[in-house]
Amino acid sequence: MENAIQHNAGECCLVCEETSLVGIHICGRLICHDCERKVVETDTSHENYQYYLEKLRKLRLSRLA
Repeated sequence: MENAIQHNAGECCLVCEETSLVGIHICGRLICHDCERKVVETDTSHENYQYYLEKLRKLRLSRLA
């Protein structure tokens, strides 16, 4: 019952830290649909690329915990 309530309220996106109902789960963490699209479409030479890398490093750290 508690999980259903949490699911309906959404989850915090790993990248933008906003609450979202839709996205992908990687290592138990949510990446919202908008951020998923931005991460996939960002060119490695774009200034935001490093920002996304830093956010995605949290996935590796969460696996170690």
